[in-house]
Amino acid sequence: MPFVKEGDESNPDISSLYKEIDNELKIGKIPNILKTTSIDPSIAKWFWDGVQIILLRESSIPRLLKESIAVVVSNANSCEYCTQAHGMLLQLMGFTNEKITDLKNNFEGFSDKEKAALNFALKINNSANKTTIDDHKILHDFGYDDKQIVEITSVVAAFNWANIIADALGTDMEA
Repeated sequence: MPFVKEGDESNPDISSLYKEIDNELKIGKIPNILKTTSIDPSIAKWFWDGVQIILLRESSIPRLLKESIAVVVSNANSCEYCTQAHGMLLQLMGFTNEKITDLKNNFEGFSDKEKAALNFALKINNSANKTTIDDHKILHDFGYDDKQIVEITSVVAAFNWANIIADALGTDMEA
């Protein structure tokens, strides 16, 4: 049970948002983290819009890498909800349990290019203020362009926000 009251689904703003989420995700339920914010439909809508823009849309960063970054960041932040939820999504997308566990360790099962992005994500998650041009050069050397670096950074930032929401509001794992 979350620490806060969820929004009332009879509210047209919430029911409309839930219908939109259900139509997009097609998983038969609304993720609990989105329900946790629904007491304020404007925040829940802003959160959902961010999920669509940063995580779900087709972009120059593969969805698997975005989900991997989500697990790396959430694990580093000790957010059990987001680590588990995005680990389950990776399983549905074909990752083995071993590969998901590797996201919590040293990324041995990943390509050097993926490791560069995951290490960058971990570094900026832990100390963004210590990012240097050399960190960007490493990514450029592996073929990432500036737009992709912005996207990687945005996934990290989004999951810092989501981790705080999940933990501070007591979001439960889906049954």
